[in-house]
Amino acid sequence: MKREDVLLLVFGIILIFSIAMLFIGNSKLTGHVTSGSTVSNVTIVSYLSIAMSTNLQSGILFGSVDTLPALNVSASHNYDGASSASTFFINVSTDSNTAVDFCIKANAGMKNAGSDVIGIGNETYSNATSSSSTVPVIANNVSLTTSNVKSGINIAAGTPNYYRYWLNIPAAQATGTYNNSVSFEGVATGGSCS
Repeated sequence: MKREDVLLLVFGIILIFSIAMLFIGNSKLTGHVTSGSTVSNVTIVSYLSIAMSTNLQSGILFGSVDTLPALNVSASHNYDGASSASTFFINVSTDSNTAVDFCIKANAGMKNAGSDVIGIGNETYSNATSSSSTVPVIANNVSLTTSNVKSGINIAAGTPNYYRYWLNIPAAQATGTYNNSVSFEGVATGGSCS
């Protein structure tokens, strides 16, 4: 016999033996099987996202006032939406997983370059989750303060909170352009304003 034939015969016998041992050996496998369990845990935190309307981002503008005293001067975008709705609003994003309470404050009364001030109590607002020619209504207006106060409660995801703003200017107010900053904050419903 040739050497290659002998090697082929040996490898064939080893192959047949290995296959036979697999079938015979599998029927005799023994060992210990163990099991266990563990806890799977996750904590979902409140996620919220809010966005101001373009007109609110542009500022609360009361325009020029020629006659004093002036009461309830209406901000420029209070009634310029469809059906005289307000275009000042903050929207709660649809991907928020919690309702939102809105907080509002001003940094100070409105000041001009000469440091004359229109007192903060003269700048008022009203808010609602819908808007028309009559909502938000001036009868529900509230003065701004320098402390964050809730201005919209339990606003659902995908829902806007509309605002209207008014300004009272006393008779002896000095001329000039007056400014302040109004800030908004969204917190999970029931949370505290900062």
